[in-house]
Amino acid sequence: MKMSFRQLTHAMALGQHRNFRLAAAELHISQPALTRSVKALEEALGATLFDRLSSGVEPTSAGEVLLERGRR
Repeated sequence: MKMSFRQLTHAMALGQHRNFRLAAAELHISQPALTRSVKALEEALGATLFDRLSSGVEPTSAGEVLLERGRR
């Protein structure tokens, strides 16, 4: 499992905003860049971290663990 601090920061922002567009705006990156970063993190961890919904995103159980550990 290889995860960068940048990827963790991206996941934390997405977890806070529950929306790719809003999280990307906060991070001053494009929405596609954020999507690629989160997808790469999910592939590195071998788990889906966020369920993509029409209304935004919700953390999965694996995502909740990552977000909790990231807060610490």
